[in-house]
Parts: sequence; C-alpha cells; structure tokens
Amino acid sequence: MSYLLNVYYLLIENLNYYGMLLLVFLAVISMLLALYFVFNRQSEVKQRLGRFIPQQDDVDHSKPRLVEEQNGFVTKVVKPLHDMVAPTENETKKRLRLKLIQGGFRSERAVQNYLALKIVLAAMLPGVFLFARYFYSFSAQVVAVAACLTITGFFLPNIILNYRTKARKQNISKALPDALDLMVVCVEAGLGLDMTFKRVGIEIRPISSDLSDEFKLTNLEASAGRPRDETYKNMADRTGVAEVSNLMTLLIQTNRFGTSLAKTLRVHAEAMRIKRRQLAEERAAKAAVKLVIPLVFFIFPALFVVLLGPAAIRIITILLPVLGGE
Repeated sequence: MSYLLNVYYLLIENLNYYGMLLLVFLAVISMLLALYFVFNRQSEVKQRLGRFIPQQDDVDHSKPRLVEEQNGFVTKVVKPLHDMVAPTENETKKRLRLKLIQGGFRSERAVQNYLALKIVLAAMLPGVFLFARYFYSFSAQVVAVAACLTITGFFLPNIILNYRTKARKQNISKALPDALDLMVVCVEAGLGLDMTFKRVGIEIRPISSDLSDEFKLTNLEASAGRPRDETYKNMADRTGVAEVSNLMTLLIQTNRFGTSLAKTLRVHAEAMRIKRRQLAEERAAKAAVKLVIPLVFFIFPALFVVLLGPAAIRIITILLPVLGGE
C-alpha cells in the first residue's frame, strides 16, 4: 500500500511532465491514424462507387497501378526523404534492394520506404523527447540522450531488417528438406519440373509460407518466358540461403547436361537429411559446453547453499559455544 502511495505522490509531483508526454504520444498516434483514415477512405469510396458504375467487359479505363503509385501523395512525400540518404552507387542500391527482398519486402517502393523510415525515426524520436523537455531546463544530459535517440532511430530499421532476414532464412532452411522430399515424390510420379514447383509451393505453405512464395514466384517467372537457369538463379538470390543455392545449382546442371532429375533429387534429398542429422548432433554437442556457465555461476552455488547450509549452521551453533567457553 505504501508503494502505491509513493507512486501516486510521484505522479502528482510530476503531473506536468507526464501529462506533456501523454499529450505528445496522443498527438503522434492521432496524426498517424488521421493519415491512415484519409488514404483508406479514398479506396473505400472507390469501392462503393464501383458497385453502381456499370462494369465494362473489354475496356479498362482505370489508371495503371504503377502510374497511380508514382503520382500518389505518399510517394511525393517519401521520395524527397529517400533522395536525402539514398546511396549514389548502383552496386550499393542493388545490395540494399537484394537485402530487402531477402527480408521479404518485394515492393517497388521498398527501398524508398526503408530509407525514408530511417530519416523519420531519426528525426521523430529526439524531436518528441526534446519537445517533452521544452518546458524544463536543457542540459548536457538531455542533448546526449537526444543524440542517442537520433542514432537509435537511424539504425533501428537496420536491426529490424537484419532480424527479419535472419528469421526468414532460418524458416526457409528448416522447411527445405521437406520441400525436397515433396519434389522427389512429384518427379517420380511423372510431373514436370514446372508443375513440381507449383505443387510443392501449395503443399509446403502450412510449414513455410516464405518458401511457398518463392516456389510460386519461380514458377510464375518460368511461365512468363524467362529461361529456367535465370529463374533458378533469381530464387537463390532472393532467399540468400546456401542450401537453396546448392539446390538451384544442381537443377541448372541437371537441365544443362540432361541427367536424371528424379535420381539427382533423391541423392540430394538423402544428403540433406544426413546434413540435418549432423547439424542436430552438432547442436547437441554444443549444449554441454553452453551449460557450463549457468551451472558454475547459478546452479552450483544454490546447490552448495542447500547442501552445506544446514551443516554450516549446525557447526556454528555447536562449535562456537564450545570455543567461546574455552
């Protein structure tokens, strides 16, 4: 009860400060919600009007989606921010674009949105903090905190992207052996490679939606007329997983030299299962080493206290009076 009273008195004493923080938070949330409803309302109005406008069977008078996106308000706001921090070298842009694709962001505006988000966070986090401190005295600590928030806001998208890319790669790598077994079954059943990719993409979706999307996208590229070697290389680049790259290289060589696809996939699937078992054994062997620090610093001291504590208390209660009497 006393703790709650102390918290209550602290809030009363700093009511202006916490109230200002709450107002800033509500203002930012309200602004974001307003922008969302403004842009979402336009699409809802178009959908409602579309119910009453007679549909044309053959002629589509709507503006192309790409042109509409390029002329949109969001693009006009994001593009200047993108130009401020966009890398000048084409190779750097390609690497950033590939990294975003490996993280699951395939949109045409992914690079622009990513760089604009870095600028917005780098300006918004210290801006909100400094605005909250505007009614109080500034100091070197406040400036240091604002600088740290600026750096944090600028590099926070990098951390999120790296985490998302790593999680996506692990998801694909974990589901790949099962997908490879499905490919072996489909090929041995007489399906072609294109239909195999399509079928595996459907069946593997409950296990890994990312790998399913990659199979479907590769199948769509092949259906659109791209050479198979190019579609396989694109899938390896989009995933960034070494196992997928090895599989695509194997398919390219099989397609080039005309070897048996079913036999090749069966041998590769067996190698993948062996590698998966070896990886599990390696992780099990590392577990004993990783348990040393928790055992030494946490479990052993508690165990010693439980085992030796009563004996130590017994010795102290018996020997100390005897030694004191002597």
